Amino acid sequence: MVLFKFLERSLGLVSTLILARLLVPADFGLVAMAMSVLALVELASAFSFELQLIQRPNPSRAHYDTAWTLNVAFAVACSLIVAVLAQPSAVFYGEPRLTAVMLVLAAGWFVQGFENIGVVNFRREMNFSREFAFLLGKKLPAFVVTVALAAALESYWALVAGSLVGRITSVVLSYVMQPYRPRFSLVARSDLFSFSSWLFVNNLLNFAAARLSHFVVGRIHGASALGLYTVGWEIAYLPTTEFVAPINRATFPGYSRMATDLVELRRGFVDVAAVIAAFALPASVGLAVVSEPLVLVFLGGKWIGAVPIVQILALAGGISAVMSNTYSVYLALGRPSVLTVVKLGELAVLIPGMVILSRTHGVVGVAYAELIAISLVLILSLPLLCRALSLSIFAYFASIWRPIAAAAVMGTGVSILVELVSHAMPSLTPLLVLSVAVSAGVGLYVAVLILLWLLSGRPQGAETQLLARAGAIWASARTGRQGVS
Repeated sequence: MVLFKFLERSLGLVSTLILARLLVPADFGLVAMAMSVLALVELASAFSFELQLIQRPNPSRAHYDTAWTLNVAFAVACSLIVAVLAQPSAVFYGEPRLTAVMLVLAAGWFVQGFENIGVVNFRREMNFSREFAFLLGKKLPAFVVTVALAAALESYWALVAGSLVGRITSVVLSYVMQPYRPRFSLVARSDLFSFSSWLFVNNLLNFAAARLSHFVVGRIHGASALGLYTVGWEIAYLPTTEFVAPINRATFPGYSRMATDLVELRRGFVDVAAVIAAFALPASVGLAVVSEPLVLVFLGGKWIGAVPIVQILALAGGISAVMSNTYSVYLALGRPSVLTVVKLGELAVLIPGMVILSRTHGVVGVAYAELIAISLVLILSLPLLCRALSLSIFAYFASIWRPIAAAAVMGTGVSILVELVSHAMPSLTPLLVLSVAVSAGVGLYVAVLILLWLLSGRPQGAETQLLARAGAIWASARTGRQGVS
């Protein structure tokens, strides 16, 4: 499933890289302004009823129908609110073009509200191949339309049209692929709201933590600066969005089934945390140290202003990736209130941090505020996590300290290498610098990680799982060659 999700999400990455070449930062910034307003309005419907259908042992048809009815009602109401806010939002940002963009996006949201609630069963029943087909099926048309229109028009309307096509396709596919047919009903509204009220609060806080920076940058610095920040954020958080998010999406149904067995849940969490750390940490550190040649190669010189944003937020993304697995655990245990405490702590640091640092460091100061806030949240959340799972902090770090140490050594080594290469051969192209840095980084990280694992006595951990998987792939390849011969 992780491989399937990786392929599905890779479309988004490829799309961003292509569009960055065809469009300018202001185009991305304009759409990001509209999406920030949409996300703000969406908070009114952020009850995450789908998660409750997964978490519940035996949801009834009434639960499904009520969840669908509420989704439709919220989508209709919120899309109308977005349409009303289109003109005031354009005035707020000083962007007259924003009015038409928001009206089109509001129409797409209206349509998507009718998506078949039955598709949640793909995750609930852990039928990941069907879920992959659904997610990929609705993303492909959006990808094709966005890229084609960007090449033809070189306008932000390509991003808007792609979003609209994706939402329409999502609704159509949900009824084609899932036989469930929802009916209007509010019979189970009390059951759904009793749990989802906490999810609503958490989604409200998540929005503030994720989108507040976009409002600050867009309002103070304009569309171009917001475009740089948005794309820089997307690149910096690639390990989280393209690798860790698929893992967490796949593990949440499993955690929900383990919730009654704390020993099994604890073991599953530690194993997944080790794998996430082994991949996400070196990727995040690597993005930070090769951000300049990376941006020049894949985005072009007009995006050079995103380099310091990527450098700072990549480290924040690494910490976020390590923490992300804890959210699924709390939801599986039916304790979303813990997430509320954690997010409140993050906002208590983030808001004053952005106010202070944006005055002295501009857009880069906003990125620094995010890094500081997520770092302090890690300190706050660890004791709560360990208490919830009856897990010692020592046992938790025992599963991830080797990836942390190896990523630190790799980051230091690659940073020195890039500096030396740039000074010794200033005429070297960014592509060659990036190729040398990535090759050296992968080799150094793997070597240090395996060395630390051997020195530690070959304990069970991410290294064990990865070596076992590599051995299985090698054995399968040898069997295939022997069959051919």
